[in-house]
Amino acid sequence: MILKNLLIALVAYISQLDERYLGASMMNRPIIIGPVVGLILGDLQKGIVIGAALEAMFIGIVTIGAALPPDVGVASAIATALAIQSGASTNVAVTLAMPFAIVAQGLNMLAFTLNSYTIKKGRDAIKRHNFKSMQRWHFFPLILRLPSGILTFLVLQLGTKAAQSLIALLPTKIMTSFSVAAGLLPAVGFAMLIQMMMDKKVAPYFFIGFILSSYLKMPVIGVSVLALLIALLITQKSNAAKNNQQ
Repeated sequence: MILKNLLIALVAYISQLDERYLGASMMNRPIIIGPVVGLILGDLQKGIVIGAALEAMFIGIVTIGAALPPDVGVASAIATALAIQSGASTNVAVTLAMPFAIVAQGLNMLAFTLNSYTIKKGRDAIKRHNFKSMQRWHFFPLILRLPSGILTFLVLQLGTKAAQSLIALLPTKIMTSFSVAAGLLPAVGFAMLIQMMMDKKVAPYFFIGFILSSYLKMPVIGVSVLALLIALLITQKSNAAKNNQQ
């Protein structure tokens, strides 16, 4: 298990580099990390299920400007691995994810604080025309991201048996509360996303989709295809109006 835990820690570490050194590769999203962790642990199906559940919860958590959100990448790696290794349900994984996301967020805040020093040293190197020194300071923050990988490894190495024992000791009421919380958290995630994008123009389309899905029982794929067709019609109408004005 040591090798597998090291690989999962590497996945968590790579998730820290997304949007910083690797571009927007989406490697820090639960829907990607879950299946990768499941593949490492030999349970791809459960990894996909947990990754999808965590993505639903964290879908509204994105980095905007200087705001530093909870770290969904590290949390997804730890929660998915603990759930698979301990045989826990997806609901338990969803509930465990947020505490680890907040802990990893603290590590990110520390890394950003220390990064201010590396930026200063890099600028000083540029002023001295010492480009080799500038390159070293440019890549130094890679080291500052290592604590997230170390945290992931330590939790998995020391916490799997503890997680198994804890889950076995938890009363039925506690497990039921985990299930209830797991059902609420995705709703909170979608609410955060809707809050950012909702306006008077978008609201009617949202409620149309809600009515089709909840009251008319149309499958999600059907709603998605219908939304795509509506978007194409609106685009064609807009282009035609622009052409007529010209």
